Amino acid sequence: MKKRKWVLALLVVCVLVLPVAQASAAKKITITWWLNPWRIEPPGFPEGQAVTAEDYPQWVKQEFEKLYPNVEVKYEVVTNAGYEQKISAAILAGNPPDVLRDYSFKKAWAIHGLLEPVDDYVTPEDIADWYPDAWNKALINGKHYLFPWSYGTNGMGSTMLLNPKIFAERGIELPALPYRSWTLDEFLSVAKKLSWDDDGDGVNDHYALGLGAQDSENNPVWLYMHGARMFNEDETEVIIDSPAGIQGLQFMVDMIYEHKIAPPGAEGMGIYDIINLFHSKKTAMGYGGPYEIGRIYRYVNEGKLDEPFEVKIAQFPHIPEIGPVAYHASGGFMVFKQRDSEKKKMVMEFCRFLTNPENTRLLKSLLYITARDSVNQDLYVDSVFADEVSIYANAIQNGHQYYGSLDVDFTPARKFWQAAFEAAFTRDKTPKEALTEFAQEANKVLFKK
Repeated sequence: MKKRKWVLALLVVCVLVLPVAQASAAKKITITWWLNPWRIEPPGFPEGQAVTAEDYPQWVKQEFEKLYPNVEVKYEVVTNAGYEQKISAAILAGNPPDVLRDYSFKKAWAIHGLLEPVDDYVTPEDIADWYPDAWNKALINGKHYLFPWSYGTNGMGSTMLLNPKIFAERGIELPALPYRSWTLDEFLSVAKKLSWDDDGDGVNDHYALGLGAQDSENNPVWLYMHGARMFNEDETEVIIDSPAGIQGLQFMVDMIYEHKIAPPGAEGMGIYDIINLFHSKKTAMGYGGPYEIGRIYRYVNEGKLDEPFEVKIAQFPHIPEIGPVAYHASGGFMVFKQRDSEKKKMVMEFCRFLTNPENTRLLKSLLYITARDSVNQDLYVDSVFADEVSIYANAIQNGHQYYGSLDVDFTPARKFWQAAFEAAFTRDKTPKEALTEFAQEANKVLFKK
């Protein structure tokens, strides 16, 4: 009898104590997640309230921790300006986050064993739903290292923004739907009409668009539209100093000094200076895709703009014999190397949560195209921006990677690239001199030539 009581008591202890011990052990799983400051609206977000960079990751944290109470998600919103430097420093210190939005994916990270392949954690249904170039973006030696999420970018280097009110005031029609495409000659003719002098002092007070030496997102398109390319076909040499590249940079210089359709001072300007010119209606055209339309409404909610204004999207101008060009990329989440197998499973589950169809739809609040075909089918059917998203989607089908594939890390050459535009925009160097010097320096640091 005593033995039976002892056995029963032991069973009670096991029933009560073991789950507590298991839960306690499970609570040790902490997932660290770094992402960009994207203003994504989580479900149920109050209409008209300004979205902050914290709202979306805080919602993700809460929802995932509800599903898995034994997990803690620690997120960090990293500014775009310091993103690459911060992750590089974390890798060197041996302390990268578990999950990273791939703002700066490097092929070498996978080759050197810093990343986890994700192939065993996705379903055939996922693979069939993701666009092939989004799924295969990080295909390295037969393995995939990225959970696809977004398709395309914020539109920089892909499409242009037009202020239809200014166009109408100047008696100019927008390029026609469904593509809103114009030739370079048509663009130049329109741009001259969109640049004028208010006070009669001989200096334009309004311009068609802005240029900036520090605008690495959009500058390449003006060279690419003339037929230039950054690298040769096997990406072993910088060849942007070709006659086509020189012609493209000369056209940019002429936009400032000869045609006077872009303001002087471009050597000191960056992309946010150009955005501000467009927002302040000093220029009739800007750069970007649907995301940049959303930026206008976010700025109004944040008090940075007094009121929203209508914006239309158009493709960059093109030379007929060359055809349209645009920048195109896709994005997602990568997983850094995991030592614990149980934590690895949970980190992969976290990425699956971020990129499942339901949560991928949240990119609509940014006016982004997603990496999932099934989601995009009806994502913007009821949106007033449906035409603009469609134009952008058409544009990126002519997409290029302006700075090369994953086989090239362009980072060491960026300072020389900016210097080339600064020299050309100040006319300290001719476009040929500026690009020749850039190519020489870039080939040294990229290819040891």
